[in-house]
Amino acid sequence: MNRAEIEQAVLKEIHTLPLDKVEATLNFVLSLKNQAVKKRPLGLLKDKVEFAIDENFKMTDEDFLHLKESSHANRTTVSNNNQ
Repeated sequence: MNRAEIEQAVLKEIHTLPLDKVEATLNFVLSLKNQAVKKRPLGLLKDKVEFAIDENFKMTDEDFLHLKESSHANRTTVSNNNQ
């Protein structure tokens, strides 16, 4: 569903609710708006994770752009076929 479809579905359902539930829904939405966005602190993995890039590592722009398309569940595997 895109945003417009979700908004339409929410409005359709809101129209079927009694007033007290509509008010509760509004209060819930407002509470979501007021919640602070949890940001990950910079350096969270500092001194916990290491990586090294081989001096012969090569990647084309096309390879790099394809990583975004082929990543699954925030996991990306890079293979270097130029060894």
